[in-house]
Amino acid sequence: MDPEYVFNKSLPYLTGKLEDAGLTVQIGFNRTEGTIFLLLNDSVKCSIHALMTNLISAEPDAHRDLMDPWVPYLIERTRIGETILNNPDELRRLIRTLFCAGDAAAHPHLSYARKFPDGLALTLSLDCETPQFRLIDEQLAQCSMSVDELFDYAQMNTDNVPIEHIGQYGPFTCLSAQSAFVTAKVANMRELMSRFLIDAPHGLFFMVPANHMICYAPADPANISEQLATLADFSRLPVIATIMQDPDAVLSRNIFYYSPEGTYETITQDDDPALEEFFTNPHIDAETRRTCIEQYLSPSPAFRARFALP
Repeated sequence: MDPEYVFNKSLPYLTGKLEDAGLTVQIGFNRTEGTIFLLLNDSVKCSIHALMTNLISAEPDAHRDLMDPWVPYLIERTRIGETILNNPDELRRLIRTLFCAGDAAAHPHLSYARKFPDGLALTLSLDCETPQFRLIDEQLAQCSMSVDELFDYAQMNTDNVPIEHIGQYGPFTCLSAQSAFVTAKVANMRELMSRFLIDAPHGLFFMVPANHMICYAPADPANISEQLATLADFSRLPVIATIMQDPDAVLSRNIFYYSPEGTYETITQDDDPALEEFFTNPHIDAETRRTCIEQYLSPSPAFRARFALP
């Protein structure tokens, strides 16, 4: 598809929709990066480079369908930019930390994200009318605070998100709530342990199967081998429960270890195809379960040395 056709014939449909919604629209070019953006209401810059790439690759009959989802998105981007990102007090009040995984964790528009074990990334999000409005690099450039300042306020707010349910899940204690920001509490584990009076002098095992749930168990060095086998056996149950409700909601299937020194690592490895039944079938037989547990557990040499494991 000719880029000039897209620019002159297709793009006016999008800008017209935005103008009908009451926004002023200017088209701009970042010549250094070779990208195109919209300046909305003279204050909010939004890249549409990805959209333009998709339009150039598509037939003209598909262009409006590709642009339609961008209309409410860009309207919301403008609202958030004007009322929150340009308002430091509102930004401090509404910003939160939020984990993402998979392709989202490696998204080029999230270059500011802080890496976490198991391919997770800690990002910044807003707790506003649009659930989980994750901020991208382009929006952070609009903020008057540095990324470090934003993370400080975001983590403090996430630490304060109320826990609605505390219960026992086999060997795990589980903290949960409706909020998708609950899991990111583990990014400030010392604060979490202090608030919930978690006594774990030898470190803490934990899971984050979904963004609304944390499962934890203090390490027991006197029975570490038995504890690891039990944790691995029960670890699949919250994952299976999450899959049954929404397969896309699973955040991580691994067990993490938080050391007394403040380091994080995974002690399991869930990417073996032979483990798929382990995480999807609650009724597998005992022998299959034992085999899967052996494949699943994968502590590091440093972890083995810490607890004198073979």
